[in-house]
Amino acid sequence: MVCIFISGLGLFNSTQLEVRYESGTNNELLFQNGQIISTAFIGLFLAAFLIEIMMMRRNRSSSNHESKITEQDKPTNPKNDDEILIPEEDESEKDTEEDVI
Repeated sequence: MVCIFISGLGLFNSTQLEVRYESGTNNELLFQNGQIISTAFIGLFLAAFLIEIMMMRRNRSSSNHESKITEQDKPTNPKNDDEILIPEEDESEKDTEEDVI
């Protein structure tokens, strides 16, 4: 974005300086070339900026796709995680407790 701004500033300055010189002089041609170069830089940097936005969107969508795939690969546990499982006592342990009492 900064390079686009600088190129736009160069285009503006070249346009304003071209007006100051008589037509057909070398200075006018120099500033016309400056306009052409600044316009080319604006186009180049604008294209690079748009490609960067497209790459960011593509990377974001691919990372979202990967996270969905990993969520699907996880095994689902039919038991609720909030449940507390109490192990059942063996029958032999129950008998010994009753004998003690």
